[in-house]
Amino acid sequence: MNHLSTLCLIVLLYGCSGEETRKAQQKPKINKKANRGESVTQPLINESHNYITDETVVKRLTAYGKENLETIVLIQTSKGDIKIRLYKDTPLHRANFIMMVKEGYFDGTVFTRVVKDFMAQGGGTYDETHAMLKRKIGNYSIPAEFTKNRYHKTGAIGAARGYLNNPEMRSAPYAFYFVEGTTYKEKLLDHYEEENNYKYPEAHREYYKTNRGAAHIDGVHTVFGEIISGYSVVPKLTSVTTDSRDWPNTDLFIIEAVVIK
Repeated sequence: MNHLSTLCLIVLLYGCSGEETRKAQQKPKINKKANRGESVTQPLINESHNYITDETVVKRLTAYGKENLETIVLIQTSKGDIKIRLYKDTPLHRANFIMMVKEGYFDGTVFTRVVKDFMAQGGGTYDETHAMLKRKIGNYSIPAEFTKNRYHKTGAIGAARGYLNNPEMRSAPYAFYFVEGTTYKEKLLDHYEEENNYKYPEAHREYYKTNRGAAHIDGVHTVFGEIISGYSVVPKLTSVTTDSRDWPNTDLFIIEAVVIK
């Protein structure tokens, strides 16, 4: 795979995460399953004064995270189920993702970009229901939570973000991606270190030379979780035919996301 072309694709990671004008295909029906585990939803954003902004996001997500400690989520997709674990050392992203799941935002959303040997990005929306939910929750971005412990290994979960006017590399709250990835040669890792002003820990550098991942966006996007079962679904998502924007020709849905524990 041409990594430079892949890097160009990542610039657009957040571009299709909002409402789209393309006509929606038939959305799947949501089928709640009691045996997936139950969690008390913390009613966060039901009044206008609870609207989240860039100025209040840290305070709000910190408070929400203290009251909602879950880390395990089951995501049912058109291609199968994926169980994920969210990292405690990226507390703002963890809290935000749990909040989105409990608010039902991801249910019925679509994968807006899938690229073989790279990633599958979810959280895109078509309809007014999701648009209204966004207007209720807020218009904000999440401060980056980079840590040398977290990197774009196969099965990692990262946050999409805008590239224009975003020097702090803040994350989008509504879009995320699963990493499939590819391997990297030594010289290419050197190139991305220089390009991204990022130094790979030696263990990560060795990993990328023999294992699949997305090394070229380490230090550029926040990694906040990983797949713990159901990774085989990811190649099924990335192998479908797409249009020129890498949008699947036949929509791939997140049918339902459920907090497990």
